[in-house]
Amino acid sequence: MNLKKCTISLLAALACHAAWAAGDLTPEGLAAKYPPGSIQTEETAEQALREVDQQRSGVEQKFATEQHDCYSKFFATNCLDAAKEERRVALAQIRKVEVDANAYIRSARVVERDRKLAAKREHDAANPPTPIGETAPKQDSSNPADHDPNEGARRVAEHDAKVKAQQQQDAAKAAERAAKVEAYNKKVADAEQRQREVAQKKEEKQKDAENKAAKAAKSQKPGTTAASASASASASAAPVPASTPVAPSNTKP
Repeated sequence: MNLKKCTISLLAALACHAAWAAGDLTPEGLAAKYPPGSIQTEETAEQALREVDQQRSGVEQKFATEQHDCYSKFFATNCLDAAKEERRVALAQIRKVEVDANAYIRSARVVERDRKLAAKREHDAANPPTPIGETAPKQDSSNPADHDPNEGARRVAEHDAKVKAQQQQDAAKAAERAAKVEAYNKKVADAEQRQREVAQKKEEKQKDAENKAAKAAKSQKPGTTAASASASASASAAPVPASTPVAPSNTKP
């Protein structure tokens, strides 16, 4: 990835750094790297989960950057919808790898537990307890649980408790992530609603100004006609000056 192509904004810089840290691996590449049934060791499953966390973080940072850029565009809603769809597809691909890895880890732990229980049963069968009345061999006081007949049940109970605690922890994390996503979507929806309200108010103000201008123009025309009529009436009402009489001539004929 060429870091020079990243924008100067902080969000873009973070997205570029996340992509570089993940080794240019994309959600599509992650799904291709771990197709269904390809995870066959616990080490591979743990590595896949680490890459899942990296990819999910990169997707969220990329979405935040695209959302920030969308608000500066004219068609912000279309841009946001495209960014959301891209984020949804990427998270779905990441989720498939995460589910496969967690499923393998759980099954591997169950197999290991069964193996240990089988080994314990073989050990107990090869070393039956000493009948009452016979001298029991001296046990090593440093590890008294080696010959505990209830050890298998205790280990099973401990394993079940750990699995249940892990499931509760996973559920709590999933609920927390869902709450964050919901809050984020609500924030985006509120921002879009505010933009629509601002545009509507602007349009209403413009229409109001046009209506006032039209009313003013209509009210000005009758006034101008009345003034002209008044001026004409004043001119017609002015007295006409009388003609000057001619003095009689004193010239005798």
